Amino acid sequence: MKIIFNKKRLYSNLMIGLVWIITGTLSLFFSDDITNWTIYAYLILGVFYLGQFFLENKNLYLLIEDGSIQEVKLFGSTHKLNLDEIQDIKKEGGEYVLKSDTKKIKIDIDLIDNAALLKLMEVLKKADLPPEKNYFSKFKTQL
Repeated sequence: MKIIFNKKRLYSNLMIGLVWIITGTLSLFFSDDITNWTIYAYLILGVFYLGQFFLENKNLYLLIEDGSIQEVKLFGSTHKLNLDEIQDIKKEGGEYVLKSDTKKIKIDIDLIDNAALLKLMEVLKKADLPPEKNYFSKFKTQL
């Protein structure tokens, strides 16, 4: 199962990047002093936001398959945790925290698309844990 980034976040990064690039470009053409460092800072910020948009649009946030949950990071590095090794699931602020003996994965809820978040909650609810160790066990209805 693929857990993708929230579309609102993706498109806000796109819009912010375009605004920074347009601001920098207009400043470059209409400024008398092209040595002003702020013009280049606008362009660099725009490129960073656009880069973040393209990376997050292309990549996943989480991948759940073969009995494991894998958090995909930049440049292919990952944090992987087997679902049967999870000993505790908590909600701390805007994050779900999955803990095992040696590993801990924090999943930021705001980064996940709503439909994908419901799928993730279903998977985590099915974890074989005592009710006091599983945040989702207190939900009686189908998520």
